Amino acid sequence: MADKAGLFSGASRVYTIPPGTDFLRALAGTLAREAGLAENPAALADAIIYVPNRRSARVLAGVLYDAGGEKPILPPDIRTLGDMEADETPSVDAARSGLPPAMSPARRLGALTHLVQAFYEQAYGVTPPAASALAAAQELSHLMEQAALSEHVDWSSLPDLAGSAELAKHWEQSVKFLKIISESWPEWLAENGESDPFLRDIAAARIMARRWAEDPPQAPVLIAGSTGATPAGRILMKAAMALPQGLVVLPGLDIHADEEARSVIAGSVSHPQHILFDTLRDLGVAPGDVRTWPGTDGAGKAEARRRMIHEALAPAESTADWRRTLDSLSASLGTVKEAFALSALDGLTVIEAPDEAVEAETAALLLRQVMEQPGETAALVTQDATLARRVSGVLQRWGLDVPPSSGSPLGQTTAGSLIGLCARWVLDPAEPVILSAVLKHPFARGFEGADSLDRYFLRGARNWQSLDDLAASVRSRKELDPYASFSDEEQAVAEELVEQIAIAFRETEADLSREGPMPGRKIAERIAALAARVSQTPFPWAGEDGRSATAMMEHVADLADYLAPMPPHAFAELIEAEAAGRTVSAGVAEHPRLAIWGPLEARLQSASHIILAGLNEDVWPQRPPADAFLPRRFRKDLGISDPEDRVGLSAHDFAQLACAPKVTMLHALRRNDSPAVASRWVWRLKTLAEGALGSAAKDALSPDGDSPLEWALALRDRGTNTLDKGFPVEPKPRRRPEGWPHKLSVTRIDTLQRDPYAIWAEQVLKLDRIEPMNAELGPAPRGTAIHKALEDFEDEGTAKTTERLVSLLVSNLSAAGEPEAVLAARRAVLEQMSDWYLGWRAERRVDGKPKLEVKGRWDFDISGAPFTLSAMADRIERQPDGSLVVIDFKTGSPPSDKEIAAELSQQMPLQALIAGKGGYKGIPAASVSGLEYVAFKAKPDARIVGQSRALQATPDELAKTAEEGLLRLIAAYREDNSAFLSAPRVQFVKYDNGYNRLARRAEWAGDTEDGGGDE
Repeated sequence: MADKAGLFSGASRVYTIPPGTDFLRALAGTLAREAGLAENPAALADAIIYVPNRRSARVLAGVLYDAGGEKPILPPDIRTLGDMEADETPSVDAARSGLPPAMSPARRLGALTHLVQAFYEQAYGVTPPAASALAAAQELSHLMEQAALSEHVDWSSLPDLAGSAELAKHWEQSVKFLKIISESWPEWLAENGESDPFLRDIAAARIMARRWAEDPPQAPVLIAGSTGATPAGRILMKAAMALPQGLVVLPGLDIHADEEARSVIAGSVSHPQHILFDTLRDLGVAPGDVRTWPGTDGAGKAEARRRMIHEALAPAESTADWRRTLDSLSASLGTVKEAFALSALDGLTVIEAPDEAVEAETAALLLRQVMEQPGETAALVTQDATLARRVSGVLQRWGLDVPPSSGSPLGQTTAGSLIGLCARWVLDPAEPVILSAVLKHPFARGFEGADSLDRYFLRGARNWQSLDDLAASVRSRKELDPYASFSDEEQAVAEELVEQIAIAFRETEADLSREGPMPGRKIAERIAALAARVSQTPFPWAGEDGRSATAMMEHVADLADYLAPMPPHAFAELIEAEAAGRTVSAGVAEHPRLAIWGPLEARLQSASHIILAGLNEDVWPQRPPADAFLPRRFRKDLGISDPEDRVGLSAHDFAQLACAPKVTMLHALRRNDSPAVASRWVWRLKTLAEGALGSAAKDALSPDGDSPLEWALALRDRGTNTLDKGFPVEPKPRRRPEGWPHKLSVTRIDTLQRDPYAIWAEQVLKLDRIEPMNAELGPAPRGTAIHKALEDFEDEGTAKTTERLVSLLVSNLSAAGEPEAVLAARRAVLEQMSDWYLGWRAERRVDGKPKLEVKGRWDFDISGAPFTLSAMADRIERQPDGSLVVIDFKTGSPPSDKEIAAELSQQMPLQALIAGKGGYKGIPAASVSGLEYVAFKAKPDARIVGQSRALQATPDELAKTAEEGLLRLIAAYREDNSAFLSAPRVQFVKYDNGYNRLARRAEWAGDTEDGGGDE
């Protein structure tokens, strides 16, 4: 490469590309132009260019192709140097350096975990749980990585520091614990013939520097885009500067900072320029000797923005008199502060959203707007991964597939979610939520009957523990729920499916529900075998997420080899933690004009419109984590870098992006439903703008034209209020089939009066309420179980004792799903209830044996169309005089006579009506002499209907009144103009019938979401 522009001439080999410039495009453009790449495709073939990360390497290769006239070129050797904060391992030519293979992360972490366990065994005589030891080892690993980045750390001085300081007791213990780093870890490395993996990059860089010194490359060698945050990077920078054609190109150095400013920057590790000036000191380069990269923008507008941002990010102690500073800055550019500020803020917008949801909508709208401008590009940059995924989801509504470049957590991918589910499934194979999730997983094979099993047999209270118990529950579900709507075929298919699942667990030996601590590798093997067994092989291990899932399982298995045997649940937690910490690319091609980047991915890149979102304190910048074992005061004495260094790097990223020509900054007033504070950078920028422009600063930072925030708020309002003005919000449906309703039970007649909308939704819309999984035993199934126990108690040959009735109650309630602990706690109550029931039963004067659980119906015509009234009587007794007594058992409080007199509770009068017409199976028509409620509860009692001050009437009189009311009610609801209202008598609705949310009661009635009235 010819040095036409003198890039490699002069005393200094250090350049900088100003903030806001498209770094990689500027770098490639100048290199291509000066090398004559358009004329000679091989002009840069021998060059070596180091960039911070793999994404930068890919982008640089692309822009070099563009700079070469979009003709085939022989590209240079583009290598990655490694980011201080990147998850990827920096290469620094480790493979070319002759070093042995690196220690795997699993082996490194496993060895540290082993040393942690050994420390506690020796110091305290106890072995910590594997999960606790692993967590401590991870903290140690983070600390050792930080120490390696600081390079010159003297751990041997730690005991002396501890002895000279007055520390709290827990810090004294931590200092002892850190002997693992200073003593145990070096001993382990020596015993196992390993080199320190934390120092490997530094060793590799020194080897490369030595080779360059011995045999200097004659082709160009560039270290471009690195801030010099790592020791390995600085070693290579020094070595490159000594080469015949070696250059260092720094990103965004403030070449206008004077001595006073540099002094302040040197004392503030959180300043965006601190790391760059520190690098220059280490390289022995004076800031004044750094040259600006040829061809970069030095226009007044761009320079004003850079100086404004640099000043806004200056330490708080140096910004006491911003007005004077503004005068100085504007004077240096030959203008006044107002003009300077307006020029600097031209193209920069700050938007304050009410919450993170609106912030995401606003960001998505800004990205979408770019698609209406041909040739323009836009990039959202945010530290908040959740916000990035939310924006990506919003864009998909408009057909724009823009996945976050940082990827998604492995646990949220298809393959990762299956592994996570199976890791939990082996702990409890019959757990309904996980079982259903596995059967419906995209990778699961087509399990016939999965929908039926989910809908009819896995919901409600859980009355099984194992898969065998679940199969038995499926077989007996009709007995537990006589009104269940599933068919015999659906029941048979569900039972067969449970058996298939049981076979899968037996073949893979994956049922670990009763296993104690065992080797982690064995657990991993069984989880993997189960995942493969239930999936369409080889889908779990294919694709990006499959490969990542495979690597994760190999990692945790290798790690487990260093750990003591662990309970299966601890291993499941380990898998979940690993899956949450690994990110996977979506596998979707990048959008040609839109991007969603994290700060790491955004380094050295640019776009026509940069959107910086999530600019809230502790989000961007993130708060440095607290030291787990090392007092912050010891870090400097030991030579470990300050955690605020990372804030400085983050500030540098922000400054680079904020200096782009068109920038929108977004922050939210609330995050996670809590008040949030704008980032310190945004706050300082606003304050600086106000110092220059006063009240006009708000307008200067506001969007030109229509505000995207107003668009987002309008979209949100439209999404939550889709009804036109004047349209009644309260639902009043009237459509129904001809002659409907055709059939109702006596209890549903009461519901029709109290909540007509529920009957309409249930029978006209055919919407059934589905119980949640693992629910507490509800009143209906509890009542059914108690009724079944009372029915069994009346069987011939059953001992009529309290003990026998209690036993029947316990067994039926247990079969219905009542937990054993609840039954044990309520046993005394059940005994009290049973004693009372035996006394009540003994006092009955019955002619013959009473009939229990008797079905009844009455068919007749109303308004020219047939109607069937049905009922299930709990107990019917024939009296010596031939009359009947109808008894209804309640496990809660029965309706009062006042409600019956108001004709709102007609269950018992309607049962008397059916009995009087001979509608009960096997019971001839007869006069009803008694209607009685028996409250079978903690304080049991019996009450005869119609013998109170509120209601004085015979059963036959009540039946006649109920018949007249029934005829009016059904006839009225068969009228075309009759509306089925949602709980018009809300005071009489004891609980939500299941359709309040469908009726949107919370919007127009002010009810709670879960209830329609009194509980």
